[in-house]
Amino acid sequence: MDFVILSVHQAEDQEFWTQDFQKGRSQKEYHERYYEEMLQLVREYQDYSVLGHMDLIVRYDKKGRYPFEKTEPLVLEILKKVIEDGKGIELNTSYHRYRLTDTTPSKDILKLYRKLGGEIITIGSDSHKPSHLGTYIEEEKELLKSLGFRFFCTYDGMRPVFHRLDS
Repeated sequence: MDFVILSVHQAEDQEFWTQDFQKGRSQKEYHERYYEEMLQLVREYQDYSVLGHMDLIVRYDKKGRYPFEKTEPLVLEILKKVIEDGKGIELNTSYHRYRLTDTTPSKDILKLYRKLGGEIITIGSDSHKPSHLGTYIEEEKELLKSLGFRFFCTYDGMRPVFHRLDS
């Protein structure tokens, strides 16, 4: 394999998109539990390249925007572990398709990752049909540059290949 994305699409055998996971929980509870699940994964599993769309729960949050500051301590621990293990994160362009108000992951997460020294970042279009393939990639390169990133990565044989953003 060249590339493996690790992502959390459900927790406790409950899907986010059906609202089963959120049912009976406060917004605080389901956001914290989501990131706790992700932290456990990155601590226990190492055979991946990047952590995919790491705030996916936002897409399925019918209660609206949850303040980043409330989950920042968990996100910080996740990002530290990702960086320590030589892994990266994915900037996912699907937020355009879903008409979200922020990037996926959020600009707050992207900035924190960069501040911590994170450099391995891929750009994925989360394509579930051919018309989604490669959408918004060029726009996201510009966004990454504006946030201080110098490179984006592709993978070859599970190793990141760095591509300059200014070329």
